[in-house]
Amino acid sequence: MSDASDGGGAQDGVPVARVERVLAAAPGEAYDAWLDEAALQSFICPAPGRAAEVSVDARVGGGLRFLMAFPDGEIEVTGEFVALDRPERICFTWRCSDTGELESMVTVLLAPHGEGQTLMTIIHSRQPASLVPKHSEGWTSVAEQLAQRLAPVA
Repeated sequence: MSDASDGGGAQDGVPVARVERVLAAAPGEAYDAWLDEAALQSFICPAPGRAAEVSVDARVGGGLRFLMAFPDGEIEVTGEFVALDRPERICFTWRCSDTGELESMVTVLLAPHGEGQTLMTIIHSRQPASLVPKHSEGWTSVAEQLAQRLAPVA
């Protein structure tokens, strides 16, 4: 099984955080997890934090909000869904309380991969190069937590 990538890269010459992970679930199941508040709450916050609150209005133009609690404080993320193409793509804006007015973009791509698996690619774009390592690390943790959630029970 594939692990998350190193996360660096560029898209059209602009730095992006890019993480890939093979999930033990069909694309539709992975897609649904991204839009279900209870499921999303279980994986959207990088360790060692936890998602204290999650709200999702799963429609183009609908909002999303995560309140992430870490040992050293809380971070609020808000955004708006730009694209919802089940089961291949979810795209939303990302505004984080610790980066001021900066609005970046997160795209989640889900492609069939082998028997009953999905290759998930998370691309976080429209951000300064200085934030790429932090976001790459965070999305790697999120991808691993989603993989664990979708793993078959032994």
